[in-house]
Amino acid sequence: MNYSYIIIEDQKKCLERLREQLKNYPEFVCLGVASSVNDGIVLTLTQKPNIIFLDVELEDGIGFEILKETNSFFNDHPFVIILSDDEKFAKKAINYDNILFYLDKPVSSIKLTIAINKFKKRFSELKNHISIKDKTAHWLIKHYSILYIQSDGSYCNIHRLNDKKITVTKPLKEIENLLPKTFLRCHKSYIININYIEKMNTTLKFIILHAKTGVFEITEKSSIRLDETFTIKDTTIEIPIGDMYLDRVKHTLLTSKNL
Repeated sequence: MNYSYIIIEDQKKCLERLREQLKNYPEFVCLGVASSVNDGIVLTLTQKPNIIFLDVELEDGIGFEILKETNSFFNDHPFVIILSDDEKFAKKAINYDNILFYLDKPVSSIKLTIAINKFKKRFSELKNHISIKDKTAHWLIKHYSILYIQSDGSYCNIHRLNDKKITVTKPLKEIENLLPKTFLRCHKSYIININYIEKMNTTLKFIILHAKTGVFEITEKSSIRLDETFTIKDTTIEIPIGDMYLDRVKHTLLTSKNL
């Protein structure tokens, strides 16, 4: 899946550095750049990007003015990543719900990676699905349809409610970064959808997932009828809890879900 962005920055060296760094993320497509408040407003409204990389101090004003002028025109606001070399603007940034991250200039490659991953996670939460590419296609997988994800060496198997799995060549950590808070890493090899937890035992260290998969199975050998020939399949899975994840599981589930 591709994501669009614009950069509003009036320092040429900072602009060139950021554009070069963003080449490491080929799924991010630049729709344009601006160097002033007025041009930034026009660029934001005409391009409607997913992300705005916004310098706070511009040649003709403060970057926050762009957000004030444009936010009312969006139902789904672009996410904003602030660029600044003055920490006093970090406090002001919290006044805007769509400001996602604050990057000090010059931008660190590590901090940029953190900001990009945070954006992907939030974007995924809003869209109710994750986008994952394998050898055959891009898969758009609804969050609710994922029962659990299991790491298998250099592969990950995404187990879905329809009893089918998708195998992708991505590390579990990378997939974890794309998922919302309804998913929990409970083991080095497992991520679970907490909406399907039936019970758990923190002494024996296991979690039971239970779901109606929506898959029909034949229950008696007879001609196919639409009365008692089919039932909806029940799926129950036991997932281990890893020692190093036990405290996280307890904190997440016992405090927020009172299991």
